[in-house]
Amino acid sequence: MKSIVFTALFLVISALTFSQTETNMDREFIYEGRHYIPNSPWFTVGFGSGYNFNEKGLEPHFNLDAHFRFYKKNYLAFGFLTSRDQFFDQDTGLFLPFSRNPHGMKSTHLTYGLRIEKLHANYSLFAGPSANWGYDYLYTDSLGRAWSQKFFEPGIYLAIEATWKFYFDMGVGTTLWVSYSKSYPVFGLSVHWYLSTAFKRQL
Repeated sequence: MKSIVFTALFLVISALTFSQTETNMDREFIYEGRHYIPNSPWFTVGFGSGYNFNEKGLEPHFNLDAHFRFYKKNYLAFGFLTSRDQFFDQDTGLFLPFSRNPHGMKSTHLTYGLRIEKLHANYSLFAGPSANWGYDYLYTDSLGRAWSQKFFEPGIYLAIEATWKFYFDMGVGTTLWVSYSKSYPVFGLSVHWYLSTAFKRQL
């Protein structure tokens, strides 16, 4: 059900922002009394639900990415992702340390990408290598204890973002991502908060 809601949100954002009256994104501009610099770095913080191919089930995740332009319309992004069995204990509601999960993955990635920036929208596509580590579930013994094995291995990360911006430098959106490694292949859909450094001054 959560995946259906996230997918619907992704499609709605895309539809609302596809056709707009646009400002030239190749130079600085003033909009509603605020001075902006387009093509500036931006950050996204997201959470949502993903599908673990090894465990064949849904699990929650959290991701954080910082995006920077390094040449013309080309960008680099540095990011962190964690996807795990659960973040909070189902009985007590307390936050669970990563090591208390039967299975879970942490990942850092360095990706290359392209961006389409509009007055009220931001679209991007990024892909690149990742480093992944965590716990891969093995089995549950006769006493009901879950056993896992540690892993650390390279992988590949891919992300597609669509954001609706209520200000030129702030907005909300969705990220469709895939993280592949031998021990922990997973993909997910996040709702993210978008924050850009485009704002220069209030006039």
